[in-house]
Amino acid sequence: MPRPTPTHAGEPKSGWSCIRRARPLPHPDESPTVATRKSTPPPIATEATKGPLPVYVIFGSDSFLRLEALQRILRDLLGDQPDSMALAEYEGPTTTITTVLDELRTPSLLAPQRVVLVRDADDLLKSDPEAEITNRELLEKYLGAPTPTGVLILVCRTWQRTTRLYKLVEKIGRNIPCDPPKPQDVPAWIVARAKSTYGVSLDYAASRRLAELVGARLGILDMELAKLASFVAPRTAITQADVEQMVGATREEVIFRITDAITRGDAPAALAIWDQVLATDRSAPYRAVGGLAYAFRRLAEAKHLVEQGVTAREAARRLRIWSDYGLEQQLARFPLAQWYDHLLKLLKIDLDAKTGLGDVRTNVEKLVIGLSRPARPAARV
Repeated sequence: MPRPTPTHAGEPKSGWSCIRRARPLPHPDESPTVATRKSTPPPIATEATKGPLPVYVIFGSDSFLRLEALQRILRDLLGDQPDSMALAEYEGPTTTITTVLDELRTPSLLAPQRVVLVRDADDLLKSDPEAEITNRELLEKYLGAPTPTGVLILVCRTWQRTTRLYKLVEKIGRNIPCDPPKPQDVPAWIVARAKSTYGVSLDYAASRRLAELVGARLGILDMELAKLASFVAPRTAITQADVEQMVGATREEVIFRITDAITRGDAPAALAIWDQVLATDRSAPYRAVGGLAYAFRRLAEAKHLVEQGVTAREAARRLRIWSDYGLEQQLARFPLAQWYDHLLKLLKIDLDAKTGLGDVRTNVEKLVIGLSRPARPAARV
């Protein structure tokens, strides 16, 4: 049976259910937007298409775009709640080409197709110099006559366009490049992402300032846009003042450095980072409560996934926690109930400050010191 002609999938939806996705309205005082300039943003993983096709190769240096493309393909192929029987996942460094091809040729008993995903697939295509036939040749042979029920997804960093494999995939499947935009195109990417995913607009000054503060790290930019969209609601326009107020010195990276120090039991380090934030931004104490609550909420969600058997690495992928600060160690510090308890403490700090019953700076410092103490054993239930 011939495979249907693929069509472009829609943009991914955010997990922030509280952020409405109304059509953005023009701001009366905004400068010419980046979208009207000659520089246009690269596609936000728009090369992912509906299928099924026999093979998809997601490649490039940007991990955020690779994840975006992968999530869209899996959603198109398997739906929002994929049957685990239809998906087989492997890591390139720990599997073999023979195992992957055998999996593709094995029909699923409970699903119409078998989707085989290989992450870090660069290593999969490397071969023993003494092998009679290389891994690339084995894959080429399979793609010459792929099984009708098998779908192969390779995720890798490098994928040469001049190779026979690339051209073969281009013929029967889809090559999906995921390289970051050039520095001069980052503001345009921000504008496009804000509109398509969060239903808000940015003027040129706002998008340029956000790019200056965060750089070209698309995963962190996306999280900052999510926080900004939530902050400005019910407005649909993000201004430079909003960016300065919400991003500034309390970016995701700084917050996770604080939580990392807390979970290591290093109160002096956590307070030192906190003092650095305060030295550069007098209003930081009030915004830090929201930033810490955001981080604790994400860590609680990650802890919940880990307790369900998901690896810390996979939890970070699903929740888009783009931090290099020892997620697995942070999650191990507290049981799930205590992560939620920390959120309640932050809520009380915020409420006390708004009702004149407490000082945010002092109470945050007390909380940091308290959380940095040796963790108590979880109570038995």
